[in-house]
Amino acid sequence: MKVSVSLVTYQQADCVRQSAASALDQKTGFPFEVIIGDDGSTDATPVTLEEIRADNPGSVKLILAESNRGDAGMANVKRTVAAASGEYVAFLDGDDYWTAPDKLQRQADFLDAHPECAICAHRVEHLAPSGERHLSPSPGPGDGSYDVALLLRNNFTPKISTMIRKSAIDAMPEWYWTSGALSADWVMNVLACQAGRVGFLDEAMAVHRLHDASVSAAYGSDRMLADKIRMLRRMRPLFPERDAAFAKAAQRIRLKRGVLRLSPFGYETLRRVAAARRRVAAS
Repeated sequence: MKVSVSLVTYQQADCVRQSAASALDQKTGFPFEVIIGDDGSTDATPVTLEEIRADNPGSVKLILAESNRGDAGMANVKRTVAAASGEYVAFLDGDDYWTAPDKLQRQADFLDAHPECAICAHRVEHLAPSGERHLSPSPGPGDGSYDVALLLRNNFTPKISTMIRKSAIDAMPEWYWTSGALSADWVMNVLACQAGRVGFLDEAMAVHRLHDASVSAAYGSDRMLADKIRMLRRMRPLFPERDAAFAKAAQRIRLKRGVLRLSPFGYETLRRVAAARRRVAAS
């Protein structure tokens, strides 16, 4: 098997069909499988998933959890990865979808041609509830490959854009799966960089749905930032040759946390200004 797709769901009966279809309709010159893991949904998601499996015999593996673990879906992702038989694993969430029918082919071709890379990512469109769309950041002009040091400065690898070598995931430390990392997707991508660089295709090939938030959400940012510092500290010994990059990343986050504590509203304003600048640069 060349590629396994890890599609994880929870309470997404209203949109999981679109997500699954965007994976199952991929045009490739190789066999691939779609492994759908549901994290104990209590709505109609499990029934919908059973229907999707019945409509796609031989292409869909379905893993239904009896109850939700309350671990932000990490156990669910782990189950789908453990069931994967592909050389590469691509990731998708049940409320997002891919827009390029040759996405899997292009990413697999890139990894085949670049054995120095452990990951291949691309840009995504972020879709706000208002209908506004903006692009995720690019690490540089055009396609290319990048060192983990750049990923520490700027997360240009949204989860639904990544395809990772299964061997790189298998080599990750077991503590990752029980770490409770709040930025688990970013942490996975950083850890995968123990096996190589990050490849990047400078084209939007997926849509990520954003959910409603307000300025009050900035108060939760302190926990997010503190957790990133915790995870940087945990990962740093695994990258002795990038020690300085990890130190600088932690310093930047501590500065952000200091601003947040002084003024949550000021932090949110700065965050929005930075996001607007990234959108301008991406356009």
